[in-house]
Amino acid sequence: MLHLVGLGLDDGEVTEKGIEAIKGSEKIFAEFYTNTETVDIAALEEKTGKSIEKLSRKEVEQKDQIIESAKERDTVFLVSGDPLTATTHYDIKHRAEQKGIDVEVVHAPSIFTSVAETGLNVYKFGRTVTLPEHASPESIIDHVEKNDSVGLHTLVLLDINYDAGDAAEKLIDMSPELKNREAVILERANAQDQNIVHGELGDLSPEGETPHCIVLVGEKSHKEEENLEAY
Repeated sequence: MLHLVGLGLDDGEVTEKGIEAIKGSEKIFAEFYTNTETVDIAALEEKTGKSIEKLSRKEVEQKDQIIESAKERDTVFLVSGDPLTATTHYDIKHRAEQKGIDVEVVHAPSIFTSVAETGLNVYKFGRTVTLPEHASPESIIDHVEKNDSVGLHTLVLLDINYDAGDAAEKLIDMSPELKNREAVILERANAQDQNIVHGELGDLSPEGETPHCIVLVGEKSHKEEENLEAY
């Protein structure tokens, strides 16, 4: 059996159900290429009495060792955030099921819900985009404009360790009219030192370490306006 277990965004966010899956399985894998490693794996090993093997992106995407392991024994694959927010992880679930392997998904907090800490309503977010550190895909601005056309907020996810200040500059280079766009930086979501910065995109600067993400604010309700005033 294969257990896809979310680690959440910080220590202590693995659910009791996830902990039991780890304790009851013979092989435990984990990956941290989709998000900064914010979870203390050594502490999790001590808590569960299990050894956890970290896999690289190549090992997850190009090899079948997770699925091969799950054919023979109870296997856990630990994922930062929620286990099904990355297409790679859903693909593993799908391929395992095609091979007749039972799959259990154990959900956990993710950026897609934690972004509500900004005070913006999660129901009013449109298409999420990912801004890589070393590229400037035109599709990002296309999706932002589509969200804008119906008044929706845009969540901009950033590469691991990509500073939101640098990312904001790139967005403005890609679309200069974004310079005066109302925006929010969410730093280290769910962590004890989580921080939120609100203002115009061209003036925003993060105040601490990554991971960071950016929200381009769309049309706001009166309550959302009140919520943002706190920042």
